[in-house]
Amino acid sequence: MKNIPIGPVGFQDMSGSLRLVELRIPFNNRFSNSYATLSERTVVLVGLTEDGLTGWGEAAPYPGLATETVEEVWEALSTRREDLPTTARVALEQAGFDLAARRKGVPLWSHLGGSGQAVPACAAIGLQETPSRLVARVDRMVYAGVRQVKIKIEPGRDTHWLEETLRKHPALSIAADANGSYRIENPALAALDELGLAYIEQPLPAGAIDDHAELRRRLATPICLDESAPTIESVGRIIDSQAADLVSLKPAILGIASTLSAIEMLVESGLEVKIGGLVETSVGRSHSLAIASRPQVSRTDLVPPTWLLSADPSPNRWELTDGLLAPFGLEGMEVDPDRPPINGYVIRTASFVY
Repeated sequence: MKNIPIGPVGFQDMSGSLRLVELRIPFNNRFSNSYATLSERTVVLVGLTEDGLTGWGEAAPYPGLATETVEEVWEALSTRREDLPTTARVALEQAGFDLAARRKGVPLWSHLGGSGQAVPACAAIGLQETPSRLVARVDRMVYAGVRQVKIKIEPGRDTHWLEETLRKHPALSIAADANGSYRIENPALAALDELGLAYIEQPLPAGAIDDHAELRRRLATPICLDESAPTIESVGRIIDSQAADLVSLKPAILGIASTLSAIEMLVESGLEVKIGGLVETSVGRSHSLAIASRPQVSRTDLVPPTWLLSADPSPNRWELTDGLLAPFGLEGMEVDPDRPPINGYVIRTASFVY
């Protein structure tokens, strides 16, 4: 692919020192989708230091999306395995890209081909127990400045919940995310199509590419695929099958280089590109935001990390202005897992010299 920068993706590419920091951070509010309810988030930060400069990445395996656990990530990185689990490999790659940008003296977004322009924020709203609670949660997001929300749904908690929200916020861009919880024969999908949603994300299971293509022919609402796109090969299958109108790419799973390649594939095929996250801290999210500032990206699932998590390893403030988030500038993102209060959430650390 054209104009894709290269960063280290394995220990064979490294010199200097490596620092690992495991964090367990409580959510501000429990977060639920169709396959998991989380009250805390456990991640591993990866700091790669060479010649006095440090680049940072984050391994953030999410239950139901990543096949590896945090313990497996830690073991693979601390024993310097070459066959790294997906999120461990991505964290090392992120750290390499961040370090390369700092060496060049350019912002991360510039190194990754971004524009540096602010991008539309979109708040993901987890499953709620009642429609009124959903409306109250959306109220808070709108008050905080977002102009787009993506609401988690599942069979039995869908049409009525969304109708109440649309009635309260008719000018808000509202999408629904089913996380693969429906089957193509479910009549609720036709009812969702009547609501005028911005898009329906991952209505069917990840492997049901042909069914998604059939559903796309039936519905007027755009179909977005997310869990169906964990690899470059799967993105190619979505394109070939004409199974989606837009694809949500997660750099925390695909990796940076593969995400940049997938963006080019999708744009060349006429599909819309969205950049999503895994409820990371600002370390992983800064990489996603840098990529999201590329001109080919039209949507995101990104909000300031502390809207979801109760603490963050970076003192940098994420500001939402007119519904937009801007990537960090020339100085990059400062990361300090030793400062309070984040140091109170450190589970363990380790350092290695190469």
